[in-house]
Amino acid sequence: MDITDAATAGENLTENVGEVLATAAEEIVPPSLAGTLRDFFGTQLGGFVWRALIVAAIVMIAVVAARVVNRALTRVVDQMREKKNPNASAVSFLRYASLAGVYFIAFSGVVAAIPALNTILTTLLTAGGVLAIVAGVAAQEALGSIASGMMILFFKPFIIGDVLNVVSIGVTGTVEDITLRHTVLKTTENKRVIVPNSTMNGAVVENFDYGEKQVCLMLDVSITYESDLEKALSILAEEVGAHPAYLDPRTAEQKAQDAPLVTVRVQELAESAVVLRALLWGADNGAAFGMKCDLLRSLKNRFDREGIAFAYPHIHIVEDHPGNL
Repeated sequence: MDITDAATAGENLTENVGEVLATAAEEIVPPSLAGTLRDFFGTQLGGFVWRALIVAAIVMIAVVAARVVNRALTRVVDQMREKKNPNASAVSFLRYASLAGVYFIAFSGVVAAIPALNTILTTLLTAGGVLAIVAGVAAQEALGSIASGMMILFFKPFIIGDVLNVVSIGVTGTVEDITLRHTVLKTTENKRVIVPNSTMNGAVVENFDYGEKQVCLMLDVSITYESDLEKALSILAEEVGAHPAYLDPRTAEQKAQDAPLVTVRVQELAESAVVLRALLWGADNGAAFGMKCDLLRSLKNRFDREGIAFAYPHIHIVEDHPGNL
């Protein structure tokens, strides 16, 4: 809808509201009083009051319509989120576009009801080319964000509910909403990060839910050189495989070949530690992270019981007394 269509819709809305008010007045108000009111509204003051009534009616209709549209589409978006429907982002974007359309039509109706503002609007429409250039320069960033939001909805690099790591700005969170101007990310600290759509559209984004939702995290454990290496590898594999959130990543062929359930390796022979690594497969990022935290605790307790020593920095203080040779 361009500005000309909106202005026409506003004028039609003004005429319709005026006709409704006039009809209601004729049916409710007695004929004698109706004549008096008709004469009053024919005066300059009466015309002002009549226009004020029309403006008030338009505002009320716009507020009610906006609330109805907002609640209806919000309910639809929530239901689609629960069902993990990928089109929830598009409906959410449509909600904001619909609200903008309702308010813009109401604004045009108010302008059409006021002669002075109507004259200004007509002048602006006449100079539509100049207005478009001025508006484009003044609102370049906002229009760019709206265009970027439409690109995001069309190509779907992410949708509502996806967990993202926006590498270029160093923010990680769940996509909570996509508006006309910005994208809302909910962090693990329950904070909201507002990122313009233009930034999101051009950013390097790591999407944990794009394609396969299964996640593989790496768990590194450092033990001393004096510890039993094979025993430590066996314990690490047992603890990971016994965790209820661990997913078996093996194919049918690998299972037939009796491949190990958990992949554990010696990652590095460091200066003061032997670094072991286990691959943790989880259903999603949240499950894998929780599993990693649980395993850090269980491995600490298990290694302590089995006599496996963790490697950590030691500080040796040597005192040199001048009298001792």
